[in-house]
Amino acid sequence: MLVCVSPTRAQIDTLRYAVNVSKYLMGTRVEATVMHHDVNVAQQALVRAFLEMERVEQLLSLHLETSEIARLNREAAATPVRVRAETFGILQRAQAYAARFEGLFDVTIGPVTALWGFNSDAPIAIPDAALLDSVSRLVNFRKLILNPRDTTVFFARPGMRLDLGGIAKGYAIDRAVEVLRNRGVANFLLSVGGDLYASGERSPGEPWRVGVKHPRNAEALLAKLIVRDAAVATSGDYERFAEINGRRYHHIIDPRTGYPAQQSRSITVLAPTAEEADVLATCLFILGIAHHTAQTGLSHYLGVDAEGHVYFDPSLIERQALQLFE
Repeated sequence: MLVCVSPTRAQIDTLRYAVNVSKYLMGTRVEATVMHHDVNVAQQALVRAFLEMERVEQLLSLHLETSEIARLNREAAATPVRVRAETFGILQRAQAYAARFEGLFDVTIGPVTALWGFNSDAPIAIPDAALLDSVSRLVNFRKLILNPRDTTVFFARPGMRLDLGGIAKGYAIDRAVEVLRNRGVANFLLSVGGDLYASGERSPGEPWRVGVKHPRNAEALLAKLIVRDAAVATSGDYERFAEINGRRYHHIIDPRTGYPAQQSRSITVLAPTAEEADVLATCLFILGIAHHTAQTGLSHYLGVDAEGHVYFDPSLIERQALQLFE
């Protein structure tokens, strides 16, 4: 005689299926893995999460003519432009980051990144020095005038241009994380280019283990670490770059000089949110890991400087079981 025995609630909770999705969004590959006992719930949550990231891209993309950022770049130097509260909020936070890190992070970097061509399909070329000096004078977060009374944005200098490449991706991840959790998904790994968020664990008792790319060996890892309910962002000089006259020119521009930052090869930062991790990784990359001080408030980092020396927060060994593969 056959007897059908229904699984207990505890057994259901420990039985998890892996649902994987990969899609090209925000100019990069977005990959997600959800662990859940109900495949339908996982699939539906992922659909909603990816739709939310698409919505953020439509709102903040530099390249979509219909985005609010593109509209600001066209019109905000002539007259204050009203934007959605969501867009206004991210610009307020961006300005606060810029003030906190004394201009190391600045979303008004747009004229400079446009001149270098890192945001287009055109070949990367070193700009004329005089022209670069001229457009660099337009980069100043203090000249981004934000009016909270009517959520309008105004550029105090003609020619200013926004580029949210250092914050929009992290914000999109955070929005997707919120969607997944609101739909009953607690265990997942969401990766967008060099940034990710790890929630919960891969399986009961098995944490998410994240690899950090080696900045000079595409086939190797620099390190592995355990991540739970936290974001990880990496800024590196190896994603978009060109070797010109023996020197590497990459897309992470120092707002203070108008040239690619030269202090680092890669910086990886852990933070509670992907937006914060995204910004912190950029700032620490530009500052240089060897010049990092307590006043920056940065911790939970792993970095490689321009000479290839590796630096890391010692707490990563105990808290994230950091493994280095030099």
